[in-house]
Amino acid sequence: MTLSGVAAQQQAATVDPTPSGPNEAESTHAVTFAVGDSAVAGTAFEDIRIDYSVDAPAADVSNVGASSIERVGIDRGNDDPGSRVDVRAAEISEVSGGADGAAVQIILAGDRELRQGDQIVAVIRPVQNPQNAGTAAVELTVNTQGAAVSRTGSATYEQHDATVTAADQTSAGETVVVDEVTLSEGGFVAIQNTSGASPGEIRGASAYLGPGTHQDVEVTLDVPLDSTQDLVAQSYTDSNADRDFDYAASGGEVDGPYRNTDDNVIGSDTLTVTYDPDAESTPTETVTATPTPTETATATETATATEPVTATPTETATPMPTEAATATPTATATPTATETDSSAGDGDADGETTVTSTDTETATAPETVSPTASADSDSETANSAGTPSDATVTDSSDDDGGVPPVDNGFGALLAALLVALLFGGATLLGSP
Repeated sequence: MTLSGVAAQQQAATVDPTPSGPNEAESTHAVTFAVGDSAVAGTAFEDIRIDYSVDAPAADVSNVGASSIERVGIDRGNDDPGSRVDVRAAEISEVSGGADGAAVQIILAGDRELRQGDQIVAVIRPVQNPQNAGTAAVELTVNTQGAAVSRTGSATYEQHDATVTAADQTSAGETVVVDEVTLSEGGFVAIQNTSGASPGEIRGASAYLGPGTHQDVEVTLDVPLDSTQDLVAQSYTDSNADRDFDYAASGGEVDGPYRNTDDNVIGSDTLTVTYDPDAESTPTETVTATPTPTETATATETATATEPVTATPTETATPMPTEAATATPTATATPTATETDSSAGDGDADGETTVTSTDTETATAPETVSPTASADSDSETANSAGTPSDATVTDSSDDDGGVPPVDNGFGALLAALLVALLFGGATLLGSP
């Protein structure tokens, strides 16, 4: 057989002692055997032999009997974790020992068929672990009386260890968080009222934890808190290898606490849990991005793109605004000019500056009145670029109090007519 074939065969068989400590008198061994496409696939599951005598240190299975075997069965498709089964053996008809107590054979009744890809599971107890630590080969054989198939697994015996760290905390009474749990063989961490092996004091236990270190383990309490209390976080084994915490339900018969060589309970920590019914009901603050507000020009606001421009007419007297601005031939009422956002006006696309009176009773006049400045001189208003424009001064007088503007064109015409008449009269008088 090639080396790769041996490795594959060894991977297809496992033996997991719990507790694994040397000289442990009541260890539970979970044994698995992968059927694969071997010769037993398609045949009835008749028996399984577990032989520790093939290597040292060897365990003692002389105390294993039909009544003490946890279970024998089949994991269909080999897809269940650990040593769970889908089909249990119908009946154990006989358990026989051998090899001076180092081997055990379990003979079954019934016709459970083995299928390609299945995994056979046998959980036996009590097993006496060897006195010395170490790893030893274990031979597993299925259907010893027919088309027998053997695979080799290994069992490791070492002093197991467990540590637990749990800090004081505030809780609404339904859960407790254990900061860190280290379990050499896997198992559980439970929250209980007192320390030690006390099945009746357990308030809740974690889900199954594999071998190694686990952080922030949340334990749901079957018996919630209603006041502040000191509690104990205690580590436990999975002695029956079913990955369910059965210590309290079994009255302490299985899944016992981790112990040292002196049989003292290890792997625990004491913590104070402050009861606060609102501790977990406060929702986590959610940060929501707030959009930046966009300024929008309205009819009541004047948007200015640049500094306001005040137009000062050249050589034109600018009186202070009064309640009603009056346009005269010698003075022009000139209100402060501001740039008006075209979007708030009449839709002037050129964005010209419009001069408006600050007096609410004064309306704008249709044209500029300036007796001292010509139309070609500096305008009374400046556009947004600071250059002269066709700004208009409007009279905002209404029909009930305003002074009508004087039309300078009409006055000039009258003056010209008077001059012509006078000139014509003088000519007539001076003629013979």
